[in-house]
Amino acid sequence: MGNFNLSHRLVLAPLTRRRSYNNIPQPHAILYYSQRTSKGGLLISEAAGVSETAQGYPNTPGIWTKEQVEAWKPIVDAVHAKGGIFFCQIWHAGRVSNSIYQPNGQAPISPTDKSLTSNEVQQYTPPRRLKADEIPHIVNDFKIAARNAIEAGFDGVELHGGYNRQDGINAIAENRADLVAYGRLFLANPDLPKRFALDAPLNKYNRETFYTPDPVLGYTDYPFLE
Repeated sequence: MGNFNLSHRLVLAPLTRRRSYNNIPQPHAILYYSQRTSKGGLLISEAAGVSETAQGYPNTPGIWTKEQVEAWKPIVDAVHAKGGIFFCQIWHAGRVSNSIYQPNGQAPISPTDKSLTSNEVQQYTPPRRLKADEIPHIVNDFKIAARNAIEAGFDGVELHGGYNRQDGINAIAENRADLVAYGRLFLANPDLPKRFALDAPLNKYNRETFYTPDPVLGYTDYPFLE
C-alpha cells in the first residue's frame, strides 16, 4: 500500500470507543491498540476531532491541542513497537452533535441548518449553518490536525467522509477494494489475523460494552487464542 509493506489485508477499522476522558487519549488505549497490532498490519484510529467544535459524542479523542498530541505519542509508539502501521482518522461531527459537547454550549456548526432526528441513544441540537467566510477556518482545522497527527508519530491520516455501505459493496464488486477493514470482529478478537489464518473460532462481541467508559470491560479484556 503505497510506501508501506503490509503483511496481510485485514485492517482495524476506526471504532468510536468513548474512553478518551475530556477528549484526551488515555493510557489504557496503549494496550487496546497494541493488542490489535500485528507485524505489517494496518490500524486506523478512532476518529479524532480536529477542533473543539468537532465533537459529537462524549469522551471521544481530539488532536487539536498539544496535550492531545502528547497523549497520542505513547499509543502510536506501542503500535510501532510491534511492527504495525498506524493511521489517524480525523473528523468533524458537524450537526451530529449536541450543544452540551460544544464550547460555551453553542449550537453545532454544519453546512446546513436542518436538524437530525433525535433518538433514544442521541439527542441532537439544531445546528447553525456555517457562513461562507467560516469554511476556510474549518479547512485549516483539518490541516492543523493532520500536521498534529504526523507530529504524534502516525504514519498517515484518513479523513472521515461519512458512512455508506453501498459504496463499500460497489468497491468490492468492482474489484476496487484491496484491503478489508473489520470493526466489531476486530474489537472482540484482538488477534483476528491469526484466527483467520488458522480458521480458528471467533469471540462474540458484546454490544452493551461498545461505548461504556470503562477502561477494561469490553475494551482490553477480550481473550486471545491459547
